[in-house]
Amino acid sequence: MARQTTAITDLPPWRDRKFLIFASGNFANNLGEAAYKVGLPLYVYELTGSLTTMSLLAALSPAMLLLSPWLGAIVDRWGPRVFVVPGLLLQLVAAVALNLIALTGDIATVPLFCLAALVQLGGEMYRAGWITGVPGMFPRNAAQSRAVLSSLFVTSNIAGPLVVAAGVGLVGYLGLLWFNAATFIAPIIVWLLGVHPPARKRPVAIDRPSLDRPSLGRDIIDGWHIIKAEKRVLYVQLTALPLHFASGIGVLAFMIWYLRDHWGMSASGVSTAQAVANIGALAGSVYIAARARTRPRTVLALSAAIMTAALFTMAIPSTWSFVACMVAFFTMRSAMTAVSAMIIVKYLPPEVVGRAEGLFNLIGGAPLLLAPLLIPLVQGTFGSTAVLMFLGSAAGLSLLCLARFWPHWSDPDHTSTDTPVSGDVPVK
Repeated sequence: MARQTTAITDLPPWRDRKFLIFASGNFANNLGEAAYKVGLPLYVYELTGSLTTMSLLAALSPAMLLLSPWLGAIVDRWGPRVFVVPGLLLQLVAAVALNLIALTGDIATVPLFCLAALVQLGGEMYRAGWITGVPGMFPRNAAQSRAVLSSLFVTSNIAGPLVVAAGVGLVGYLGLLWFNAATFIAPIIVWLLGVHPPARKRPVAIDRPSLDRPSLGRDIIDGWHIIKAEKRVLYVQLTALPLHFASGIGVLAFMIWYLRDHWGMSASGVSTAQAVANIGALAGSVYIAARARTRPRTVLALSAAIMTAALFTMAIPSTWSFVACMVAFFTMRSAMTAVSAMIIVKYLPPEVVGRAEGLFNLIGGAPLLLAPLLIPLVQGTFGSTAVLMFLGSAAGLSLLCLARFWPHWSDPDHTSTDTPVSGDVPVK
């Protein structure tokens, strides 16, 4: 099967009017969700005072990763359109229902979790649709478009908490929840303006006659075989796994706690350190998006080396050193994440992108969920500094992966049966 290729273009994504329209709607949606992820748990805590309820609500988002391979298989079979608008409508209806219940001031646990789960499910459907639709919407610069959208996602995650901080005093938590519901309309307007994935003329079946319809499970297995054969994608994702573990949802929380507990930094100081780290993360993502050539090996090698060194160096008894390492850590983490997302679109056939995203979400989700369970255990048993040593050792495994995969990285692609076309750049 012919692999995905990228044509040379003189028009970067941000100079494409169609891309700007899509990116604006996508950013508005992500901004609302970023505010929702902060605002809903705080609002629930205000009403119930239950840390358990807050934690379970936060767990809904990574729990949806379990569905990613199936959603990806459905998108690859029937096309991105099957999920984009339905996912947005599901989010909108569930969010409005949740807000109407919240108006009563009496949030029952079961309806709360059901509606919050539907909001997350709709979001996962929408993401599966638009991510898979990027090659069809922007065929001349699909990989760079994906990287720019990834940078905007990082930006929305920075801006979301700021929206909550500024808006809670003006409209309250409930007003912020209504703001989130309103942002689901933005991508629908973009769709109505004609900026959406093209219709798929026929179902795609990998290596099978078009009329032969295997199960979705078979589709996922077929997709995995194609992914395994494309070494550039597989090796990047495997190498990044230890870095995902060492930089997941539990690590930032630990670093914030470490600054407060170990160094006695004020809350405002911790917030400032986090803001600077977020700016570094944005810079790392934007740098990758702005590059004309993709160098996954180089970016991964630098990310692995700097992130590993930063974690070990954080143990030095210096607050300034810790904050500087924290900024470097999240800058390289963002660059690594952007490259991991970019190469899926760049080097895999369009008809397998959905399953690739889903499978890597599932594989990468395991270390993301494991870290928050192990960090408190290590801290309680061996102390705070031991956590940094533990995370640094885990991140260092990516260096071993690089050493193992590096000699074979440029092997001929098993999925490629054609000669490279103009614009295919070697992985360096």
